[in-house]
Amino acid sequence: MTLYRSITTHVLCAILCNTLATGEETPQTKPDAATTRLDDLVVTAKREATAPYLGRTQGAARLDLPMLETPQSVAVVTEKNLEDIRAFRVSDTFDYVSGVSRQNTFSNLWENFAIRGLSGDSNSAGLSYLLNGFAANRGFNAPRDSANVQSIEFLKGPTAAMFGASDPGGTFNVITKSPEWSSAHEFTTMAGSYNLLRQEFGSTGPLGESVAYRIDAAFEDANSFRDFVGNSREFFAPALTWKISDSTTLEYNGEYVSAQNDFDRGVPFVNGQLGSIPIDRFYGEPNDAPIESVNISNQLRLKHELNTDWYLRAAFLHKDNSLYGFASETRNVQANQLEMRRRYRLRDYDSQDYASQFELHGKFKALGFDHQALMGFDTFMFETDQRLLSGNYATNLSLANPVYGQPKPALGTTIWNRTEEQSGFGLLLQDQISITERWKLLLGMRGDLYEQELDERVINRVTTQDHTAVTPRAGLTWMATDQVSVYGSYSESFRPTLGTDKNFNTFDPEEGRALELGVKYESNDGGLGVTLAVFDVRKENVLVTDPTDPNLTFLINGGEVGSRGIELDVSGQVTDSFRLQTAVTYTDARILASPSPALSKGDALLNVPDFSASILGIQEFDLGKYGQLGVGAGVIHVGDRNAAQSLNFELPSYTTLKALAYLQYNENLRLFVDVANLTNQEFFASSVNQHVVQPGVPRMLTAGATISF
Repeated sequence: MTLYRSITTHVLCAILCNTLATGEETPQTKPDAATTRLDDLVVTAKREATAPYLGRTQGAARLDLPMLETPQSVAVVTEKNLEDIRAFRVSDTFDYVSGVSRQNTFSNLWENFAIRGLSGDSNSAGLSYLLNGFAANRGFNAPRDSANVQSIEFLKGPTAAMFGASDPGGTFNVITKSPEWSSAHEFTTMAGSYNLLRQEFGSTGPLGESVAYRIDAAFEDANSFRDFVGNSREFFAPALTWKISDSTTLEYNGEYVSAQNDFDRGVPFVNGQLGSIPIDRFYGEPNDAPIESVNISNQLRLKHELNTDWYLRAAFLHKDNSLYGFASETRNVQANQLEMRRRYRLRDYDSQDYASQFELHGKFKALGFDHQALMGFDTFMFETDQRLLSGNYATNLSLANPVYGQPKPALGTTIWNRTEEQSGFGLLLQDQISITERWKLLLGMRGDLYEQELDERVINRVTTQDHTAVTPRAGLTWMATDQVSVYGSYSESFRPTLGTDKNFNTFDPEEGRALELGVKYESNDGGLGVTLAVFDVRKENVLVTDPTDPNLTFLINGGEVGSRGIELDVSGQVTDSFRLQTAVTYTDARILASPSPALSKGDALLNVPDFSASILGIQEFDLGKYGQLGVGAGVIHVGDRNAAQSLNFELPSYTTLKALAYLQYNENLRLFVDVANLTNQEFFASSVNQHVVQPGVPRMLTAGATISF
């Protein structure tokens, strides 16, 4: 930990002191709005809102590459897509991106998903994802709000060669909105089914000739189709851009979110079937206070241009997370299939996360080839303190006629009481080589040092481990035409594991590798993009919940898993008045080998459908003096999924319909209405096992207005 602080402090001081000492005089004119987004991992120019497809990606290689030249499947969800979907959370986009499937969200306390069938630890932070290029969900984080989101890059396949520890299935990179150099303000209010009330506010503009600000906020309160269940949140995100000189820019992004959720583990299988229990029936306690998550995040990013071809970049992150609350929760259905066993628990989790990135970017010519290269290193230090206390209810709850208000049991069992420290240091090199005008070779290599110290106070034992990892990547792209490219890639990954087995032993890191082939198309104006990809992914040392643990808190080594399949993403402006978003996926994700007798070779991975597809189309009509009318319709289909490991339980397939309409009356007023699950289809979104299944949301209507000024 001392090494981390020393490296970060000295490099930060050196870069800042050199930059401020040699920086040019602050300009007296407003910076060009098209170039204010200078951070390497954030979009540098904002496309017109009518063109949902972005023609460049920066998260895929930490380089500013055209989408067609990137040897990797990347699906971009833009601000316009978020508006069309009416996405309050980033997770609302998952159904509209190929290869992404929903996993157990632990009563909506955090995001959890799988890409290409592979997920992280559902009892921890789930699959890792990024915020402006930084690891965003170490610790326990409330589901990410969309109020300050500019776009989301879904990066398919391993990203370890760029970002370090990650899953070989992929991740996503959330790109936040930037301050603008002209004043703009927007207020949105909406209401919907289940007493939903939500307000959003955004404001941006200059604070002077060299400083611009942005503030985004959201406030939400809602009940649920589930009895006695509700949630609320407050979200606030300030941002600043300081143009220190013509060659130097400093950016700040902050976030504060406080989310309150009633704890709810859904419904069980009864007699091996779903459907006998109404989807609104609640097996917790109505008088339990909600669990509260508070996340505070600060990012600082500095860019200094050395000349037209080279620049330095430094970035820093600090996060403070907490999760606290008591909850009555389901344990398991009794053998008589008439009663539910329950427990009462206290969760008290806190964490601190520090990270830094230092990079040198450049374009040069060597050995007769053009190069776009990145050299850099990054560090992180993560500390978490977790306390989980539990007690079992003396009386079971009737499945058919639950009677609430039973005496709370004493919290007599300490499931865990632990402090964990992690630190890491990584060196990376990326280089895109233009072999010819049509052939592009992307090579990358990263080396990581990782340390972990786990203090299990329950048994008074401290466990330490350290690992090294080298993760390469290679990709070749052939630009068949100016609009079509063909690519192939190979990459590897690693991910240190969190948690222990029931004897409090830690595990070796997960290791993965992936092969991918694909074809991409991009229209001449960059408004429409198509990606077709086939993939084969393998991952070893996979951790799964110990099926012999009734508390569902300890893990076992599940062995090796594999996923192969084909994906199609189509997104963008088909005509001037019609836009389309389509995703189709076939995935075969299974256990390939396991040292545990509780898991069977050939079993499908949890919550991963063999086939899924979605389509959303929107047609706009010019109404003259009455503005512009948009109407849209969509379909989401998710196939059968394995619901309980090594048991004969499946979540049935489902298909839901969506309808939407909006009236852009003028540049200052927009009215909208959205209906999800139009036919009120009953479905089940995800499961942990046969005792814990999350029903999907029935018909949901949302209506509101946006005022711009």
